[in-house]
Amino acid sequence: MDAAALTSLVMGIITPLLPYLSSAGTAIAGKVGEALFEEGKHLFEAVRTRFAKEADGGKASLALDTFVSDPDYRSVVEKKLFAILQADPDFAQHLQQIIKAGPRQSLTIEEEAEARHIRMTNTLGTGTQDITGGKRAKIEDVEMNIKSE
Repeated sequence: MDAAALTSLVMGIITPLLPYLSSAGTAIAGKVGEALFEEGKHLFEAVRTRFAKEADGGKASLALDTFVSDPDYRSVVEKKLFAILQADPDFAQHLQQIIKAGPRQSLTIEEEAEARHIRMTNTLGTGTQDITGGKRAKIEDVEMNIKSE
């Protein structure tokens, strides 16, 4: 994937999550969908870590931090990310791996709980799904699918 396409994809994933990336927003992330939020958060943290390594006196990090609360900084962050992806193919590969890993769908059943008629579907074609049951938990009629549409 070229730097322009990857930049566009990364920005498209993290931008809708910006309101939820603050500490106050994390509590309501469930509304976005836990798997999507975690993937986006992981991607955002990778970008944040890489921006912090820039030898620009902290300007890249400041732009990213400002972008979290002010979407007008999108073009600044996008331009910086594009330049980094062009100059750092290892980082570009790292972001691609995060994106390809896909979302994780998980259901945890505590002790003596019951879960029935569970349907997990991921139409991205990549990701993981799991169910964990506690002591004496009952899990019945489960269907889990990962498929491309």
